[in-house]
Amino acid sequence: MKLIPVKPQSQWFPKPMIMGCEGVAASMLLNGAVSPEKLMKYWPKHDSNPEKGYVGHPSSISLNSHQTIFPSAFVPYLKQFDSNIADGTGASLSELETLLDHNQPVLIYHTHLGFTALERIFHTSDGKKHWVSNIHITLLIGYDKKYYYYIDPLWMKIGPLLLPALFPSRRQIMKMSRRRFKKSYETPGRLCIYKKEGV
Repeated sequence: MKLIPVKPQSQWFPKPMIMGCEGVAASMLLNGAVSPEKLMKYWPKHDSNPEKGYVGHPSSISLNSHQTIFPSAFVPYLKQFDSNIADGTGASLSELETLLDHNQPVLIYHTHLGFTALERIFHTSDGKKHWVSNIHITLLIGYDKKYYYYIDPLWMKIGPLLLPALFPSRRQIMKMSRRRFKKSYETPGRLCIYKKEGV
């Protein structure tokens, strides 16, 4: 089993950022060197296309837009804080396991809690875009023969209960079967961000 020790952070603490999983996961990827609040305050923004910047506001839900920021816009921004940040879009899970073996966690876009992908057509200033709408950004930190392990900025588990992660906790470390995680990661398009040093 491989499990990288990363200090969990929460979208709910110290103030709720219910649509800010990208910023919280990125802060964990950067080892907490930059706070989620700072990352989200200055990241690139766009009115409708997450390929060009964050759409919406992290503290509120916008129903008619794809409220996220994709690696194409996020990676150039994150390079300001660490030049080794790389866009891993297209990487297979076996390739991501190699990164984990080198103690490098991976910011990963996958369907929320491994649910079936919900595909939608979004109207952007660049035309119609076909995207998986129920994505969630987490930090992949480990794997074994049966599961992948990740830190979920939004949720925590106490026994069988899934609860909002109102404060940072090791209970935010989730596991998902390899088969389910593979589908959850691949359906939205194998979107991920990592640090390329030492690989």
